[in-house]
Amino acid sequence: MFKYANTLSMVIRFLSVKVFILFFIAGVNGQSYFTAMGLRMGSDFGITLQQKIVGHLTAEGIVSSSPVTQQTTATLLVEMHNPLISKRFNFYLGGGLHNRWLKDAEGDKLIRRGVTAIAGAEMSLGRINLSWDYKPVFHLNAESQPFESETAISLRYVFVKKIKGQKKNNFLKQSSKKKRKKERLKNKRRKEKEKRNAQGQENIFDKLFKKKS
Repeated sequence: MFKYANTLSMVIRFLSVKVFILFFIAGVNGQSYFTAMGLRMGSDFGITLQQKIVGHLTAEGIVSSSPVTQQTTATLLVEMHNPLISKRFNFYLGGGLHNRWLKDAEGDKLIRRGVTAIAGAEMSLGRINLSWDYKPVFHLNAESQPFESETAISLRYVFVKKIKGQKKNNFLKQSSKKKRKKERLKNKRRKEKEKRNAQGQENIFDKLFKKKS
């Protein structure tokens, strides 16, 4: 068990250094989309959802199952995407946590929890996103075979595309537009009020001059 713990520690340190370096040396964002969802096909079959968080960081949720091993796995990952040729063709590294539900040889239900790493490459063409990844897992509460690895191809549909030159998402843009519209309306009302006040003062002066004459 100590051997596995030392190996896990080395893997985590290695991935941490890689992510740290990539975070500082990457000059442009590595994705051409915000939200994509689709099928994951490989050692297990399931669904995958990717959502860009900020900058290079993306969150990915995976729910997969295998009819052969009769196991179901839920994984939550944080990934860093970086371009290889362009924003439409990039690679990514990341890690996260997983829960796996399975049955042992006697049919008893088991739950395995642990950490997951991931490395892959993806390509986006229009609304289609295609990726390949390698995903090693380490079960923290497994008495035997704590290490496993998976490979898969994911085919996703891009629901929210990234607009070229866009720095804010649609929600923030709409909020900014509403704020500017509100400020313009406020300024218009203030000018109208100042105009009415000026007209009122002119009327007062006119009345005073008429009384004197």
